[in-house]
Amino acid sequence: MKSDNSLRKLEGLHTAETATERLGISRQSALNMLSKLKKEGYVTVSGGGRRKRLYKITMRKQRPREKGMFDIINKYSPMKIAEWYDHQVHGTYGPEEALVDALQTNSFRVILASMRLFSHITDWSKLYRLAKEKDCWQKVGALYDVARLSFKIKRMPRRYYHNGHGRWRKLSQLKKKNFPQISEKWHVYIPFNQKDLEEMR
Repeated sequence: MKSDNSLRKLEGLHTAETATERLGISRQSALNMLSKLKKEGYVTVSGGGRRKRLYKITMRKQRPREKGMFDIINKYSPMKIAEWYDHQVHGTYGPEEALVDALQTNSFRVILASMRLFSHITDWSKLYRLAKEKDCWQKVGALYDVARLSFKIKRMPRRYYHNGHGRWRKLSQLKKKNFPQISEKWHVYIPFNQKDLEEMR
C-alpha cells in the first residue's frame, strides 16, 4: 500500500486529521495507511494518551524505535503515562534503568507509576549501582518500602537494604511526609497517599 506518491504527500509531521485531509480519504483509511507505512519503516509515532498522537513520515525508512523509560513503565504499570518527550536508549534498557530514570524526572505521576517496576527487578546489584551513580539510592529505598505496602513485589536483598542517613530529599516537588515511618527512615519526603497507591493495584 506504500507508494512514493503517498509518501510525498505525507512527508513531515501529521496527526490523523491532517493526514486525512492531505490524502483526501476517510479517517479510517488514513489510519490504515499510516499503520502499514509504520510497519514498513516509514512512520514513527509519538504522543498518545492525553496528548494528540503525532506521526512522523519520511521518504526514507527510519531506524526502528528503541524502547525507553515511558515504554517500560507503560508496559508494567496499570497507570499509563503520556510521553512529554521522546525517551529512547540504545543498548540494554530494562526496569532497573527505567526506575532510576523515572526518579530523575521529579514527576509525581511518573514516579508513582514506576513503583510497579519493583515487581520486575531481576538485577538488584545493577539497580544499586545505577542509583548510587545518580545519587538516588535513598529515593529507591523509600519508594520500595512504600510499594511493599500496596502490592507484592520481589524482596530486596538485605545487603542493599540500608537506610540513607543523608540529607532530606524530595521525590517530587511536593514536600510532604506521608507514610512518616518510611519517610523518617530514609530521609525522603513522600508525596503519595493511600488513595494514590490504590490506583496502582
